[in-house]
Amino acid sequence: MPAQQLRSGAQARVASTYQHVVNHHAPGLRRSEVIKQAVLLFSGSLTGLASPSPSLATPTSGSVARLETLRDCSLAVSIYPTFAYNATGGGGRGRVLEVNGDVLTVEFDATSLNIPPIDYRSTKVVGVPIPPPLKIEILPKSLKGTIDVRTGEANLDFDAQFQFDAGSLYHAAPLSIVTKLSTEGSEGRMLRGPGERLRDGKLKLAGVSEVPKTGDGLLDGFLLLPSEALAVLSAEIHFDP
Repeated sequence: MPAQQLRSGAQARVASTYQHVVNHHAPGLRRSEVIKQAVLLFSGSLTGLASPSPSLATPTSGSVARLETLRDCSLAVSIYPTFAYNATGGGGRGRVLEVNGDVLTVEFDATSLNIPPIDYRSTKVVGVPIPPPLKIEILPKSLKGTIDVRTGEANLDFDAQFQFDAGSLYHAAPLSIVTKLSTEGSEGRMLRGPGERLRDGKLKLAGVSEVPKTGDGLLDGFLLLPSEALAVLSAEIHFDP
């Protein structure tokens, strides 16, 4: 039935019900009470007046997980000041592998993960963009873990290589970062970062990891390796059937 006909029919039932209340129950009642009783009587008639709003998809095994990285991120290595990092535009896709009550086991496809490089466009240190041609590419190898859709707690194991470059001047050995990114925050011997549980599709994950020497004497000396690294990632996560 067309929406206009549904609306017209419901309006007619509303008017009829209101008149019924006036005729049989109105004596001694204020106008507001008459309206209230009429609403209660014809509430069922209101079904179909409004367009149905889409409901959030309930993730199931096999559901698609979509990750989008946001601007409020940060990175730190060793004793150096924290980098303010804008990761807007990154993300990737994965799958829900298992559902155990409210807890989802998810794994993202490493080949689909795109995390913007750390460079003068995306990253500042004490309010100043890092100088070109310095650039650090983030090359994800894996991202997987669990998300509790009831409490919002998430714990994702992250494995990536960070590739330092200074244009044609210098090309460093890859820096290996393996950490657990958690909405519960993370704390090491030197570094710590806060997390935020999943709410309305958004969360903040933090992870501190031990960083071994790379074998590149210049990089190891500059970063005082072995040491710690901190990653704080703000993101949106959504699920499709």
